[in-house]
Amino acid sequence: MPPRVDPTLRFYEEVLGLSYLHYGMWEGDPATLEGLRAAQERYAERLAAWIPDGVRTVLDVGCGTGGNAMLLTARGYSVEGLSPDPFQQERFTTRTGLPFHLSRFEDFEPSRTWQLVLMSESCQYIRISRLFDAVRRAAPGGWLLVADYFVNAKGEGPLERSGHVLDGFRARASRDGFYIEREEDITEAVLPTLVLAKGWIDRYARPAVRLVSDTLGARYPWTLAVLRWMLRRRLASIAEQAVLVDGEAFRAVKSYRMFLIRVP
Repeated sequence: MPPRVDPTLRFYEEVLGLSYLHYGMWEGDPATLEGLRAAQERYAERLAAWIPDGVRTVLDVGCGTGGNAMLLTARGYSVEGLSPDPFQQERFTTRTGLPFHLSRFEDFEPSRTWQLVLMSESCQYIRISRLFDAVRRAAPGGWLLVADYFVNAKGEGPLERSGHVLDGFRARASRDGFYIEREEDITEAVLPTLVLAKGWIDRYARPAVRLVSDTLGARYPWTLAVLRWMLRRRLASIAEQAVLVDGEAFRAVKSYRMFLIRVP
């Protein structure tokens, strides 16, 4: 059976022409698609700059379609990718030609080890209770490099549902014998990514939905009523998702951090 085609990844790659799936780090770039590409490239460069001297082998956990891996390979690092998504496997291997491991990280039983585990916006998907054990198996005595958003305090809103609680992440790392060598808050540098996304939604997505709704309402009012009832949960989900690209809401409950952590 061929791998499931992820429409989001196809949209990023084929429509927007993006090489990376992560946020960007902005430094006065224009709020355009070209500005986003430049900001994402800067983000990837920052990741590479944080890799300690002496590291040559990297396991890219949640590797996406291979943007970070290609940049690191060009810098002379030996990189392998890991993801549980068959579509990412297909895109990563076709694009990079690098080794790939189809697995959830917390279930991964490596036959070798690496000097550094890279987690660019993938840390949030792994249970904190299993995260550091998996890192220790993959890079004993090495390093963990994390770039991701964290929740400032546990809550019930849509923004609090994704990401580890920041203080809980630090505490669990210490409890498991890991040492945080370096930490940086880059929230303000990544927020323009959300501003750009919200602008696209307001300018294109919302008017398109209204146009379809108005057309159906004028010609087929009963059809529209039935569709709204059938899609009521999906519509509620879409409304909730809009909060996730609200920069001010993000700033109020989350922060985006980079961590360089010693692995025992």
